[in-house]
Formats: sequence, structure tokens, C-alpha cells
Amino acid sequence: MQVNVSSRGLSLAPKVPVFFDVLKDLWDPESNPNGTVNLGLAENSLTHTELKEYINSKPRADYHSLTYGDGFSGSKNLKKALCHFMNRHFHPYRTLIPAHMCITSGASNAIENCAWALCDPGDCILVGRPYWTTFRSIFGNRAGVNIIEVNFGAIDPFSLEAVEEYGKAFIKATEQGQKIKAVLLCSPNNPLGRCYPAEVLKAYMKLCQKLNMHLISDELYALSVWDNPEYENPTPFTSVLSIDTENLIDPEKVHAVWGMSKDFGATGLRIGTLISQSNTTFLEACESISLFSFPSSLADNAAASLFLDEGCSDHLVSLNRSRLSENYQHVVKALRGHGIPYKNSNAALFVWVNLGAVVDREKMSDEVILQTLRREKLYITSGSTYASEQAGWFRIVFAHPKHVLDEGLKRLIRAIM
Repeated sequence: MQVNVSSRGLSLAPKVPVFFDVLKDLWDPESNPNGTVNLGLAENSLTHTELKEYINSKPRADYHSLTYGDGFSGSKNLKKALCHFMNRHFHPYRTLIPAHMCITSGASNAIENCAWALCDPGDCILVGRPYWTTFRSIFGNRAGVNIIEVNFGAIDPFSLEAVEEYGKAFIKATEQGQKIKAVLLCSPNNPLGRCYPAEVLKAYMKLCQKLNMHLISDELYALSVWDNPEYENPTPFTSVLSIDTENLIDPEKVHAVWGMSKDFGATGLRIGTLISQSNTTFLEACESISLFSFPSSLADNAAASLFLDEGCSDHLVSLNRSRLSENYQHVVKALRGHGIPYKNSNAALFVWVNLGAVVDREKMSDEVILQTLRREKLYITSGSTYASEQAGWFRIVFAHPKHVLDEGLKRLIRAIM
């Protein structure tokens, strides 16, 4: 039988995300009571009502919004507005200006721009475990850049000792003939929900300078840092943009990514930004391929309006943090009540739980647990999805209304207890 598709197409076809099927059958207590409860996809619906009301209260379009605008890397208005917003919330050491950024259709596009403009096909990026393994697709599917995983064993992934493991991984890969171009950090971390201390970020900068690597900081959850009453001395968020790079790293090697998907619960707006304050050539390279990643002019217009409205944007950030804290405590109370271990966190939208600790491990591997949960029509993701070094761990997203969380937790307990 002749297959009328390229070998490349055949290789990509099996990689369609599982959650696509989940989204077609979402649970609703009235319209679809037998649907799937989604606590796996990292979407944040906690400020949807307020954000929808704000966007709908504004003029939805002008003539400029119906054109290519000022080019394919974001309008002048959005770049100015985003600089205004990020200068207030990310506390950059050098004030952000529009020339420092390239606007993309979501943060994933911004990260892929790093693959295209910092790497050649076959080059490699170092990423510590566990991590969001979709990075493999973002770097690999089109740009042909490889991910090399860094193992930590018993070492705290957020410690200075962990930085040394990156150095060891670099040496090993180089000896094997691989070319390492960058360290990629997810800061705050997905799936662990923790922040990197400032001194650790500085150590990464020193390492990258020593080994001639770029440092890419994916700061997509930067403003989703919240209060956890049971977490003593949690590490606050520090942006790489806020660090004085003198005597640490050539600033041309430091790049940050942010977007509206998580902190504003706006995955559908598709607004991301790539920031590089000292590497004009890099941003020009991104500009040259911006045809493939530019955002909708309508979304551009809505985002610019929000970022310039300090009262509304600050309110949404504060509201998001408060509701995330409340929902986290709601979920972990249920976990504690059933003796399910979890890791303390204070950032992002999820909690890292050890379901393996409460099942018969001889009978229920991680895959069997997932299959059991799917029979209960509950979607969460396993640690293997994040290249976890330890079996039994799963990620539960809690940035949903409480009735959704309660239904999901009910199905979880019914499945494994």
C-alpha cells in the first residue's frame, strides 16, 4: 500500500497529543456528566470571567487590527505596553525597551525561535529532569535541535550542586561529539512548582559563560507565585532579567521567554515574547522568521490595552495568585486526608503527587495507574511524561473551579484507593 505522505509526516503523526481527545469530551455536570475531567492540561481558568469581561468591554478592533500591523513581531503599541508591564513586575536590572523583544504567537513559538536562531540542526540543549518534555518537540520537530537530559539523583534540582551536574553533562556530551549550545531553565519549574534562588541563577550564568553556552529562561509562570502557609521559607521568583550580569556572563548569552498563557489564563490569545537585551543579531534572526510565529493583530490589540491598564492588570495578577493559593490548599487537604504524599510548592498551576506510594507497585505501574484513571474518565499526567527520575509521581493541575477539582479528586480516589 502506497502511503501518500512524507517520511517526516509519518514520523510526526504518532506525536499528536493525548489531550486532544480529552478536549473533545470534557466533563460538564449537566451537558456531559460522563465526560472526562481534565486535571492534566496546564490551563488556568481562575480569572477567565474577569478577563473576558475586560476584553469585551473594550473596542474589539480598529482598522490597524485588521492588517499586518507594524510587522510580524508585534505592534509598536504592544511592545511599549509589554515593556511598561514587565518593567513593573519583572524588575529588570536594565529597563526593558521595545528593541529588546520579539512578540510571538505564544511562548512556545518564542522558545522555538531560540532553536532556529541560536542552534544549528543537530545541536543540543541541556535540560534538567523532570521537565516539560514538549520541549523535545518544540526544539526538535522543525528545527532539528536535540534535548540532552541532566540527571540529579538525590540532589535538589534547585541547588548549587545541581548546577555542577549540568557541567558534568556538558563534558560527557562533548566527549561524545555532541555540540551543546544552551542551558534551558523552566523558571518557575514545570512540573515541580518551585523557583530558582538568585544565587543558583547566577551560578548557571557563570557556568554558561565558562562553557560558552546561552542561558534560556522560560519564565512562563513568573507571576503565578502564591502563598503556601505550610511551606517554610519558600523561594520567591527571580527573573534572569533582574540580575546584573557583570562578572557573570556575557549579556548576549541571556534570553528570557514569557507569555499570557498561564499568568493570565489566556492560552487562546497566543501572546508570547522573547527578550534578549544585548543580542541584536539574535533578535534580527528571529525577526527574519517572524512570518511563521506572528500573533493575531486582534489579540495584539487586546493585550496592549490590558498591559497599559495598571489597575486591571495588577488586579488580575493579584486575583490569580490568591485563587491559586486557595485551590492548592483545597487540593492538598484532600490529598492529606487520603494519605497521598505530595511535594510542597509555591508557584505555577499544579501539585506533584506520589500516587505510587499508595498503590500496590507490583500490580500498578505508572502506566497501569494512568489506564485506571482513564477508565474513571480522569485525565492527569504521569512523571514519565516529564522524564521523572523516580516512578510513581504524577502532576495534578488545580487551576480550575472547585467543582471540577472535587469531581476529579473523587474519581482519583475511587480509582486508586
